[in-house]
Amino acid sequence: MKTITAFALCLLLASCAATKLAKVPVGIWSYSITGTPNGDYSGDLIVSLTDGKYAAMFKSSEGEIPLSDPAYDKATKKLTGNFDYQGTTVFFDSITTGDTMTETVSAGGGNFPFKATKKK
Repeated sequence: MKTITAFALCLLLASCAATKLAKVPVGIWSYSITGTPNGDYSGDLIVSLTDGKYAAMFKSSEGEIPLSDPAYDKATKKLTGNFDYQGTTVFFDSITTGDTMTETVSAGGGNFPFKATKKK
């Protein structure tokens, strides 16, 4: 009986750990940024986690732009950071809900809609 109880406890803990891992925004996200003065942008946002530290990169037909100082708050489900685009600092702020990220990118006093869907 103790073996069955211990086994059940291990399964429960493993499923909880897997659930917590699924809540982080690691993966490849298909994104769009709309309404900027220079038009709309789209591509992939690649988010990784190594040794407890996040890395993120925007990838599009124009090239790759790394997100500086990416941070993810598990409580609010917010991924934040900034990047340089043609000499302008752009601030990135998103909320992750399941397989969707939404919020804004901000630059030069303007806020522009950001939306991403996690690729499977």
